[in-house]
Amino acid sequence: MRLSKFTRLGLLIVFSLTVLIWGLSYLKGNDIFKRSDYYHVVYNRIDGLAKSAKVTLNGFQVGQVSNINFAPDNSGRLIVTFSVNSDFRIPRNSVAQIVSSDIMGTRAIKINFSNEKNFYLSNDTIPGEVEQDLKEQVSMQVLPLKSKAEELLSTVDSAITVLTVILNEDARDNLTASFRSFNKTMDNMEATTAELQDLMTTQKDTIKSIFSNTNQLTTVLKANAHNLDNIMQNLSAFSDTLSNISVSPMLENLTEASNQIILILEKLNNDEGTAGLLLNDPELYNSINSLAENMAFLIADMQQNPKRYLKFSAMDFGKEVYINTKDDASDKNIIFKVHLVSSKTKVDTKSDVFFNLKDVEEYLSNGVYSYLIGSTSLYSEIEELHQSIRKQFPESSIVAFKNGRLIKLEKALKSIR
Repeated sequence: MRLSKFTRLGLLIVFSLTVLIWGLSYLKGNDIFKRSDYYHVVYNRIDGLAKSAKVTLNGFQVGQVSNINFAPDNSGRLIVTFSVNSDFRIPRNSVAQIVSSDIMGTRAIKINFSNEKNFYLSNDTIPGEVEQDLKEQVSMQVLPLKSKAEELLSTVDSAITVLTVILNEDARDNLTASFRSFNKTMDNMEATTAELQDLMTTQKDTIKSIFSNTNQLTTVLKANAHNLDNIMQNLSAFSDTLSNISVSPMLENLTEASNQIILILEKLNNDEGTAGLLLNDPELYNSINSLAENMAFLIADMQQNPKRYLKFSAMDFGKEVYINTKDDASDKNIIFKVHLVSSKTKVDTKSDVFFNLKDVEEYLSNGVYSYLIGSTSLYSEIEELHQSIRKQFPESSIVAFKNGRLIKLEKALKSIR
């Protein structure tokens, strides 16, 4: 069936009006195609909150204000109705707070969720509160400052009045002199402070050490307070004992002992006695010193080559081995070295222990560090080196290595016979 032109025009007008009404309702916050729940909040004031204002949760818009009316009890309170999507549920004891949504002061409602497990139903009334605006916040901050400023001004006014009365011509002269003296005192204090600063900078470590030692001393004294009391009691008893002792016999004994000591010293200074010759004759001292050195070398040589001096054998199992140190044979596989000292801890080869010695080498065996010097296959050369350093290292000895391994000295000497 064919529609007339007027019928089609009427349908178009009805459709346009429907779209216009829906659009206006949507702009006001009413979406006829979306199901919404409505909640009510009672406020004493709304501070510029208007219809279609945003309702947010954590900064995200979840609804908008749909209506604002006065309460029917004529109390002047305002009832704000807002709508949210029916899928959005508000826990009980949550608060609808009116806040500023931008710097221009536009008002909106902010939902502050609680931790309740139960939820409000549609058309329920929830608690509300209003955030302080910028003006109130500034007023709250400025009001204490205003009070303090007024108190300060009154105090300054009183002080100026008192100064006006006090500061006559004589008082001004006295104050001028006082300020000069004060300036000199401050200069002296600055100079003293500078000197103290320099002293603290240069003697910082010393002062720290003094305080540390003082702290340790006080700690030791505190720990031994009982012992100190005993010592003081013993000293007191000792002083009482000394006061009861007759001093005259003791002084006579000391006089006699000093006379005998003087006689002994006179005999020592006299060249006729044996002790006097020993003390005053330098040739005798040098001879004894030389004899002691020769005895030390002789004992060391006996320890190194006992068969040169002693022959002890129950049975003769073979030929004896003798070394000609002047023109000895050599074995390139055997290296002789001088053993200086051994230590369980590592010693730096450049330390003062090896003063004036070069090319000191370290040898580690069984957890013990041994320090050696010299390296030659000729026994005569190593023996000369050993004799030259025996004064510095009396306990030194000659050791032998074969193919880099330590062997007995007797075995090495037999191999170069």
